[in-house]
Amino acid sequence: MVIGVSELQKKISIFRNLTETVHIIDKKSKQILATVLPKNQIEKENLTQSLGGIFQSYKPKDSYANMEEMIADAYDKEMMEKYGK
Repeated sequence: MVIGVSELQKKISIFRNLTETVHIIDKKSKQILATVLPKNQIEKENLTQSLGGIFQSYKPKDSYANMEEMIADAYDKEMMEKYGK
């Protein structure tokens, strides 16, 4: 189900009897502003896993022994992006 922001403001009672996921969109920019899950779905599923699914298989490229090494690498990457080379 997809509803606009103005519809949401008029019909806030939609959420009381919600049975499916609702995407709230801005009709002008065609962007999804929020996703609302029904209460029964939230109680059944682990919310963190359902919303963070795209990062479950993510493995970091670099590993660091200490914080200073991580900061130095981030600084080097920033300078390379800013000045090239």
